[in-house]
Amino acid sequence: MQLEQRAASMIGALETDAATKASMQKAFKRRIELFGRDIRFYSEPFTPISLTGTRCSLECKHCNSYYLKHMLDGSEGKLYPQVRLLKERGAEGILLSGGSASDGSVPTYVCASDILKIRQEMNLKISAHTGIVDESQAHILSGYLDMALVDVIGDDETIHDILGIDACVRDYEGSLRALSTHGIQLAPHIIVGLHNGKLRGEMKALETVRKFDPEVVVIVVFIPTKGTALEGTSPPGMEDVVRVITKAREMFEVPLSLSCVRPGGRYRSMLDRYAILSGVDRIAVPTKNAYATSRELGLNIIEIRKMCCSYKCV
Repeated sequence: MQLEQRAASMIGALETDAATKASMQKAFKRRIELFGRDIRFYSEPFTPISLTGTRCSLECKHCNSYYLKHMLDGSEGKLYPQVRLLKERGAEGILLSGGSASDGSVPTYVCASDILKIRQEMNLKISAHTGIVDESQAHILSGYLDMALVDVIGDDETIHDILGIDACVRDYEGSLRALSTHGIQLAPHIIVGLHNGKLRGEMKALETVRKFDPEVVVIVVFIPTKGTALEGTSPPGMEDVVRVITKAREMFEVPLSLSCVRPGGRYRSMLDRYAILSGVDRIAVPTKNAYATSRELGLNIIEIRKMCCSYKCV
């Protein structure tokens, strides 16, 4: 009870409305009931490797290939040596990624033979951004994938206008079903504010995810990115992010993680505090304020090294 009282006092001091504060208190109480005092900080996520280099068939308004430039290049025969080097440097896992194909999938499946070789020779966890996949693609992925990181979008207009692909919410549900059917663990990612910094479909995305059995639900926060069509857009309001986090905490009993993909600076610092007080029990690449907030509450900080926040660790 003392922990909940401290949380209530800290929430009460926040500059937000009464309804938001009430939802945060409820979500924090549920989080303590589910996970106790432990909070896990993942300070060294897996290194992302792009199997397409900087190539992408889409021109998404929020990315436009920007983030591919900051991944290791695993295209055209470079994958195996890149992973070998990571292994020699102490990596415990890798994140396969890349640009999307025109169908919305991230075509890691075209490198199946190389990935299977990595699987057989190196003791590494293998995660992948999958995008939208069909049954045949999910079957290939099941041969080597430990965890599927799936951005789940819950609004058709956002899919069309922001991603620019001819797909719909049902295709994301179908992807989760195909991956789950083939025995791949799911780490659905909910992107808050993808529709021009505003909420649109996030609750529907959570409802879609609830139909399956995720290992963890990951909250991503839209970043207005330089050089993209949404460069001048504001990130989502703090109350909107809280609304999604508290709803997720209400709906799921599995771990709830704040992704490393979130805006920086003062926003990031403030977000970490709000997120902890809203019920997350994991944070990737935590800020100083995440540590300060956790200590102020009296939470037990567990440091997880060289691991993606999608994975369960003691």
